[in-house]
Amino acid sequence: MSTSPKSNSGWALIFVAIFFISPLKAIATKEPIIRVLIGQENNVRFRADGSKSFFVKGISSKHRSIKSINIIYTDGSANYYINNNLNSRFELPKNFNLIIKNKDDRGIWYKNRRYAGELRVSLNDQKLQIINHLKLEKYLKSVVGSEMPKEFPLAALQAQAIAARTYALKLLGKNEFFDIHSTQASQVYLGLEAETAKINRAVRSTRSLALFYKNELIDAVFHSSSGGRTENSGQVWKYQLPYLKSVIDYDQNSTKYRWTNKFTSAELENIFSDLGGVNGFQIIEKSNTGRVLKIRLHGTNGNKIITGKNLRERLQLNSTKFEFDLKFIPINLENKLSFDNKRVDEFAIQPLPSIPENYVLLVEGYGAGHGVGMSQWGAKSMAERGSSFRKILKHYYTDIQIKTY
Repeated sequence: MSTSPKSNSGWALIFVAIFFISPLKAIATKEPIIRVLIGQENNVRFRADGSKSFFVKGISSKHRSIKSINIIYTDGSANYYINNNLNSRFELPKNFNLIIKNKDDRGIWYKNRRYAGELRVSLNDQKLQIINHLKLEKYLKSVVGSEMPKEFPLAALQAQAIAARTYALKLLGKNEFFDIHSTQASQVYLGLEAETAKINRAVRSTRSLALFYKNELIDAVFHSSSGGRTENSGQVWKYQLPYLKSVIDYDQNSTKYRWTNKFTSAELENIFSDLGGVNGFQIIEKSNTGRVLKIRLHGTNGNKIITGKNLRERLQLNSTKFEFDLKFIPINLENKLSFDNKRVDEFAIQPLPSIPENYVLLVEGYGAGHGVGMSQWGAKSMAERGSSFRKILKHYYTDIQIKTY
């Protein structure tokens, strides 16, 4: 049977599609490598887990069977010694870049944690910078276990996995040296110790799923507990994003749903030494959900206006959502709190009298974290009531899509 020119061109188009489009699709879905900053210091040590050795690229090839390596940077010079041999030190070149890796599933020890993938060490700003290079999904198995209690329901852990994946993808390639911090500055990453079978299942079952708004990855921020209602992003940060709107939270069973902190006059004097202590607070502005945005401090040396975020940091409060009736509670002779409270109106114009030495300032607040995006304790409650991870995510992130990246 003969074929027409039209048929030949059709086969050609199919061939081109298979040859060119398929490889591109394969490349697009290739799992990314993420670079996690896990340390910056002048004296570091890495060791194998057990009897297996590891490989170090960037030092003399004469070194064999390396089970530990110590690197020290001092007086402008970096030196190392291996296998605890303090008598044999070797100097590293000025622009060194060490790659430490092995084939052991138990990873490599750095400080008191084990890490998968590669550990890379270089000098940056007079510090030894340690960056963990590993596949994204392996990284997520630690992040989910580091950020959310492993006992939480599977649907909550799945929601956390997708939010954390989206957060990480959004940061890929934005920094020259690393993509993401291992602390609360980004999202907490504690190495292999944070993994469990349940958490691994949550990550595997949501593989490649991420959150999008109008086909763009979102800033998938999350927090522990909002104290009843999440916050608009524009009330906490510079911009109001359409998918980070205030919604009702279901975090009433959170261990931080309601909390108290107390401070003596001596502690306040130490914390606010620039004001000579604090003898009065006046709330100037708060958000619609009750978070303190601005507050005036009255001190012996004058007055000062600071943000609620700044006050939270200085007093180490769980959140900026605290009750505006700050109370002074006297301590009786048995050193127990008396309930003869002196209530203070949050909008009092006059400065308060100095706090007597036998009084403490009691701050009562709600929630933990910035309050924007997904509430982890709220996700737990929704999951316990039967909500899927999709329903949880679509509740806390407005008008988003959940799809593969």
